[in-house]
Amino acid sequence: MAIPVLAVIDNDAWALQTITQWLKAQPRQCTLAWATTSCAQAVHGCLYAKPDVDVLLVDMALGAMSGPNLCKTIRMHSPRPAVLGMTAFDPELFRDDLAAAGAQGIMDKQSIIPGLTSWLATLAEGGSIQPESFHDARTAHRILCASPQTPAAKDIRDNELSTREREVLALYAQGKTTDEVAGVMAVSRNTVYTFIDRASGKLGVRNRAEAIEKARWYGLL
Repeated sequence: MAIPVLAVIDNDAWALQTITQWLKAQPRQCTLAWATTSCAQAVHGCLYAKPDVDVLLVDMALGAMSGPNLCKTIRMHSPRPAVLGMTAFDPELFRDDLAAAGAQGIMDKQSIIPGLTSWLATLAEGGSIQPESFHDARTAHRILCASPQTPAAKDIRDNELSTREREVLALYAQGKTTDEVAGVMAVSRNTVYTFIDRASGKLGVRNRAEAIEKARWYGLL
């Protein structure tokens, strides 16, 4: 069996460094492809970059979006990599959402490192380490693709943002405030909020930060 390739996303820089250093010290068990705090980079790394990732470790609180949302974005496009959620809180808080998002299990962060040898082989094959709650990766991918509520990438592209919706997101992405965005566009604050709401609806996200991140993923900015 080939040595599994792992990747990690965590917005806590200290936790990310701790996990990646430990993984790098286990060359006989795994190879670390990359580690990041960016949701956009994680999606790109899993779906488009080389080497192919076998297992992605995902923190549940990522700032720009939640761990389950990141997992769902990846899983609805591909049955690889397997996704293992990790959290500093009670895993039960996230279990249902993460299972519905297509992951293969969730563990508390203190258990990730000592539990590596017991779950890595299963995950590297796309299997679930908690089959009572989580599907294997291929089954999860098939379920998400079959769901009428799961937008595919082509659906987002077919329903592209308007010029004004893109402009609002681009200005916010530059760090501008709502008043500054309204000034640049010569519209009211309420009109800015309307553009954001429309863009968020088209992208299938809940707020401005997620809209900006997802628009970047699909090259809409």
